[in-house]
Amino acid sequence: MKDTRLENNKIINPEKDIATFRKRIDDIDEQILELISRRLSAAQAIGQIKQQAGITVVDDRREGEIYQRLLSLNQGAVKTGSFYRIFRSIIAAGRGVQNQQSGAGEPPIYAVFGDPVGHSLSPAMHNSALAQAGLDGFYIAIRVKDLAAAVSGIRGLGIRGASITIPHKISIMKYLDQVDSLAADIGAVNTIVNRQGLLCGYNSDCAGAIKALAENTILTGEDVAVVGAGGGARAVGFGIKQEGGRLTIINRTPEKGEKLASDLDCEFKPLSEVKQLPYHIIINATSAGMTPNDNSVPLNTDLLESEMVVMDMVYNPLKTRFMAEAEKNGCIIVDGVSMFVQQGAVQFELWTGKKAPLDVMRKVVLDELSTP
Repeated sequence: MKDTRLENNKIINPEKDIATFRKRIDDIDEQILELISRRLSAAQAIGQIKQQAGITVVDDRREGEIYQRLLSLNQGAVKTGSFYRIFRSIIAAGRGVQNQQSGAGEPPIYAVFGDPVGHSLSPAMHNSALAQAGLDGFYIAIRVKDLAAAVSGIRGLGIRGASITIPHKISIMKYLDQVDSLAADIGAVNTIVNRQGLLCGYNSDCAGAIKALAENTILTGEDVAVVGAGGGARAVGFGIKQEGGRLTIINRTPEKGEKLASDLDCEFKPLSEVKQLPYHIIINATSAGMTPNDNSVPLNTDLLESEMVVMDMVYNPLKTRFMAEAEKNGCIIVDGVSMFVQQGAVQFELWTGKKAPLDVMRKVVLDELSTP
């Protein structure tokens, strides 16, 4: 028997209603297909004209203008990241028609390597940035446990560039052909550029963190505590020292914390001994609070006091429990999105040689994080 019920004196029949909307979707799909076919025909004609006239086939500026114009018209339910994914496929199809005629090569591949990596918003951010800049290529997330094999994969697959995240930022260095002097001084790499098989390592975390902090406070002469002893802690700690901050490393495992403090020539304090926080700036450089472990915090939040500047390098969720508690205690908070976008912009420019569309990158990340 069909499920029917009265609602506002109308008979509701779910199966019939679903069928009605499915028919509407089918009709719309047919219209979309017909419009895309017309678009590709026009793109093909433009490609032929350009080749005959000796004009460069792909116009990066034109593609960027298309996205900007369509974004200004986007008043519906389509999020920015989804918008770029949809229209990037359509525009890429047009590019493909023209590239077949011009003999252009395969689009470049970019990736993020980590474990875990499913939570990463790097693909949404970088794919949208590539699209806005009118650049071919795509960016994917790859869970990596065997780092040596993954690095071989970069060479074998011709991956143009890679982001390196937890827990590989330090161990990746021994597999690279070259390491930038700043990354070598920091002792951690989060970015790889593949230059025709020569793998070069860089660190964008340092610049990203310092730029994010600089928007909210000064570092020179301030007491700063970094919680953690991994690659992210190394990067932000190095940047703080460069900016003239007085650094203390706090870590759960004394051996790792003491090693990092020794490398950075700064103070170390075991997490178990932290009974007060005599610092102006506190930075979480651990994975505590990261999705799906949203409820964890890097240290006792009761120790946070008003007017402290508290930064979390975790960006997913947008407001971690650590950030929420800090805000409740009257602290100035710096969320992980600022650093994430800034370091991503550095990566983008290393890979492409083009200026990163920061506004687009930030909007995409915020849209993705604001969706339940």
